[in-house]
Amino acid sequence: MRRNILFILLGLFIVAGLAPARIAAPAYSLENGAIVQKSLLELYDPAYLNIDGIRAETGKNYVALQTRSVAALSGAQEIPLSPTTAGSAELTYTTYVQDSGWQSEVLEGAISGGAALPLEAIQVRLTHLAEAGSVSYRTYRQDMGWSSYVSNGGTAGTIGTSEPIEAVQFKLTGALAAQYDLYYRVQTSRFGWLDWAGNGETAGTDGFRYPIEGVEIVLMNKEQIFLGKREQSFIERIEPVLSYGSYLTDSGWQEPVLNPAQSGSPDSSQSLEGLQAKLDSQPYPGSVSYRAATSDSGWFEWTQDGLEAGLPGTGQRIERIEMQLTDELAAHYDIYYQVHVPGVGWLDWAKNGETAGTQGYDYEVSAVQMHLVQKDGQAPGNTAVAFMKYVPKPPPPPVVPPVPTYPTGPDWTVQDGTFQTNTGTNYYVGSNYIIISIAYQRVWAYIGNQRIVDAPVITGRPSMPTPRGLFAIQPYKESPSVLVGEDYESPVQYWIPFLGNAYGLHDASWQTQGFGGDLYLSLGSHGCVNTPYYAVQTLYNTYSVGTPVVVY
Repeated sequence: MRRNILFILLGLFIVAGLAPARIAAPAYSLENGAIVQKSLLELYDPAYLNIDGIRAETGKNYVALQTRSVAALSGAQEIPLSPTTAGSAELTYTTYVQDSGWQSEVLEGAISGGAALPLEAIQVRLTHLAEAGSVSYRTYRQDMGWSSYVSNGGTAGTIGTSEPIEAVQFKLTGALAAQYDLYYRVQTSRFGWLDWAGNGETAGTDGFRYPIEGVEIVLMNKEQIFLGKREQSFIERIEPVLSYGSYLTDSGWQEPVLNPAQSGSPDSSQSLEGLQAKLDSQPYPGSVSYRAATSDSGWFEWTQDGLEAGLPGTGQRIERIEMQLTDELAAHYDIYYQVHVPGVGWLDWAKNGETAGTQGYDYEVSAVQMHLVQKDGQAPGNTAVAFMKYVPKPPPPPVVPPVPTYPTGPDWTVQDGTFQTNTGTNYYVGSNYIIISIAYQRVWAYIGNQRIVDAPVITGRPSMPTPRGLFAIQPYKESPSVLVGEDYESPVQYWIPFLGNAYGLHDASWQTQGFGGDLYLSLGSHGCVNTPYYAVQTLYNTYSVGTPVVVY
């Protein structure tokens, strides 16, 4: 108990007898769950006291601020503070947020922006300076590069141009740089909060066009230890690297190769039974997805990121493949691939899910080659014939003998020289003949299958009908001629009798209302066949005595 009282008295003696001094650096403590900025006051001259490390949570990471033991600098002797460490510098900053304008100024350790909106500009100020120097900073845009450095309240970036910044650099100048460290981190639209950068290092991204959406800055005395994560404060887009390997029938899995190298064995008799592919590096989120097909099993399910496609070790050999990129990677790159087929050689390049290989030929793939190209860039080679599919030729159509052509009428045909009607009339007329239809009031005449005449006529009136049957031109033809009856005597130019010398075909100049139709009912003849002049002239000049004449 006596020893405890002595320690208490010693502590009171130290507190009462020494004047306070200040170290010009801010610090942080965690009070009631909130971050509170301190000034590290009341560090006493004997400097036998250690200030324990204080841990403060800022955003997603932790910043540990630990003050070194001042006593370790000079043993037990009193160390007076120089004028350069007598003050406490204060850092504030503000950002210009797209569509929202300048934000309220915040103190160091606070977040400016952070509302998932791009930042276009930033201003940083240092006040209460006891040292010579300033804060200097600049911004980066992919299209414009780095801006010029500005300092202490100047604007870095653009205002109201909708051109967001993608990276920043902050540094101290003059004596300030020897007294303080400056740490900062940014939030990007895709990666979120990156790690901390410090003293002029780059924070942000390059090559992605991902805007900065938030920024946080911390000013620390160099005697303080910064324990924030500093592994990845800046991400620069790199070209994606695709590695892939193949399983050969006699050799198993081959060592992976990098695009655009060949995998497999194009110069041997071995074939691919399996395929693997994965991205060894990539600038954007996404995967490489692929599938294979064999002649026995067809297409297998899609797989990705180094998993096996096909049935390695089963003897089922791949004959065609398909590949594609996914997610954001597919928006920025095209994947090309080609296969080697023994006996055919390298086929052309397929692209983004197209089929490469063959189908139906019983050919197999012996090697594969892949290539990644920036979106809509030039293909690595020809793309015309990446896939060949065998389509069997259809058997030739059966030879169908030609359908014979023969004369036909509305209700009659003549085949093999025989005249037939739908009602069963059947006459042998040979190859040259004349046909007269009473029902259709028409005359047809043929030589073989060639039609010579097709014309309307007027047959006998109902009371004196034209006789039906098989007749022939006889006993003669006459031009000109005079038709004589009991009550008429009519001159005609052409007379073609077919039943005695009483019934025949002749021209009829008196028929002024035309021919055909129902005219025979009122203007019909005494039994002869009144025929238009041009038609009877052709008949007279074409057919000789003895030519069959059918009246039906």
